[in-house]
Amino acid sequence: MRQAAAIVLLLALTTGCAAYRHAGDEEQPVPSLVPPPDVAPASNPATDARLAEVQTSMTELLERIDVLNARIARMESAQNEVRVPPTPARVVEPVPVPTPVAVPAPAPRFVEPAPSSPAPVHATAPAASGPLRSAAIADMYRGALILFGKGRMPDARTELQKVFDADPSGELADNALYWIGETYFAAGDFNSAMRAYERVTKEYPEQNKAPDAMFKIGLTFAKTGDLSMARKTFDEVIRRYPYSTAASSAKLELKRVRY
Repeated sequence: MRQAAAIVLLLALTTGCAAYRHAGDEEQPVPSLVPPPDVAPASNPATDARLAEVQTSMTELLERIDVLNARIARMESAQNEVRVPPTPARVVEPVPVPTPVAVPAPAPRFVEPAPSSPAPVHATAPAASGPLRSAAIADMYRGALILFGKGRMPDARTELQKVFDADPSGELADNALYWIGETYFAAGDFNSAMRAYERVTKEYPEQNKAPDAMFKIGLTFAKTGDLSMARKTFDEVIRRYPYSTAASSAKLELKRVRY
């Protein structure tokens, strides 16, 4: 009788422990680390500033590539020019010189020198050499592009004008004029932008920014509603600069623009 009661008690304790263990082993819900879909990520000012800096750096690299391509093209064309061989120098026979007769020199007389004041020494400031001047203009141009990337169009325009005035016949003159037009275009002043672009195409038709300037003239016509002139300008870009990036962009615009 005691054994039967012990067995029943043991079974009851075992069943209770199993039930407790199962109740304790229930999986707890795991908190989700993914934000709900209706919560938008907050804007990060540091990320926006970094993005603007990267865009400015990319623009500067593209500008330098354009300048280098133009320089290589000029060097290749200079090497292909026909050079005229130099005329051989004429050989001149030496003329015999008679031997002079020695004449005894008179005895020197002592003459007391007159007192004289030393000549004044003027300090001359060294002028900046060509490479140093070009480097200063390039730094000024880079700073202007940084201002453009930050959206400071008036300040960028002022610096670009300084670049152009420093060397109107230099390698960055057409670039400076083009970006002056871009500052006006970004500000919605399409008339001023058109004048800057036209100066590039007329004064620097063979430089690296001429195709881009002509393409932007077409875009300016489209912005002001003159679609017929826009299409004519895009056709001119393709005809004059068929292998340029501007020509590819002009082909795309011709598909989009309608009369």
